[in-house]
Amino acid sequence: MRAFALVLLLTACSAPVQHQDVGSPRKPAAWYAPRVARPGLPNLHRVSSRLYRSAQPSTEGMRELPALGVTTVVNLRSLHSDSEEIGTLPLRSEHIRMNAWHPEDEDVVRFLRIVTNPESGTVLVHCQHGADRTGLLVAVYRVVVQGWSKERAIDEMTNGGFGFHPVWKNLVAYLRHLDVARIRAEAGLVANTPA
Repeated sequence: MRAFALVLLLTACSAPVQHQDVGSPRKPAAWYAPRVARPGLPNLHRVSSRLYRSAQPSTEGMRELPALGVTTVVNLRSLHSDSEEIGTLPLRSEHIRMNAWHPEDEDVVRFLRIVTNPESGTVLVHCQHGADRTGLLVAVYRVVVQGWSKERAIDEMTNGGFGFHPVWKNLVAYLRHLDVARIRAEAGLVANTPA
């Protein structure tokens, strides 16, 4: 009996494993925010003419931002300031200490006000990995500002090749239950504000 169990276990362990890469898009890459390759800017993608998303930029990455036209950096990390990386660069810094486990409407509204304010210019939003907190705020931007459906924005957030971590299913639930009209009003936006 032990020999049979051992053979069964070895057979199971040697079988090929089907693994889905969470970061692999299921739709054509052009459907999602296009990737932009710049040194020091991991997971960098252009969302719109006024918005980029990325993981934590290095000092070198911050130096690259003005060449992309970025004038404002929104940092979503709770315990990390961008002050060392930005140094004396001509970049405006905004810090929204956002928790992935419990997104707050006030953080979402603040982000929308920043990204739609003409004085902010072109904005880069980032968290540590540029996947989950960043993904949620970009998805909210897609829905509230660009008029995307929630399902399309969720699909991009979770399957767009940004590295979304499925453990944060609460972020998907937050977007599904988002009162778009209320958030739009609190942010001072009118329907389908171009950005």
